[in-house]
Amino acid sequence: MAEKPATDRPATELEKAARAQAQQLGAMVRERREALGMRQDDVALATGVGHRFIVELEAGKPSCQLGRALVVAAAVGLRPFDLMSANNGDDNALLPDLADDLPDIADDDHG
Repeated sequence: MAEKPATDRPATELEKAARAQAQQLGAMVRERREALGMRQDDVALATGVGHRFIVELEAGKPSCQLGRALVVAAAVGLRPFDLMSANNGDDNALLPDLADDLPDIADDDHG
């Protein structure tokens, strides 16, 4: 079941990109865990997180805690570089062009 946004407003491009990255991270963790022959319970025990957290992380739940997610990723052998370069075939896939979503910052005389 897809997670509902906190409000009824449509998701921004940034939120859509974040959800896609959460799903990709979860898929990478699941793939590595399975390649290592580990069960979700094994990873949960090894990292000190609950089984439910592993399930939600692998499902791509976008609200998973980043610190815990990185601990789990490291436990299955994924480094931050691996996570950041997962889409290296797509130009800046991890950094979508979101300039239109950012607020304008007025220049001031303090610089």
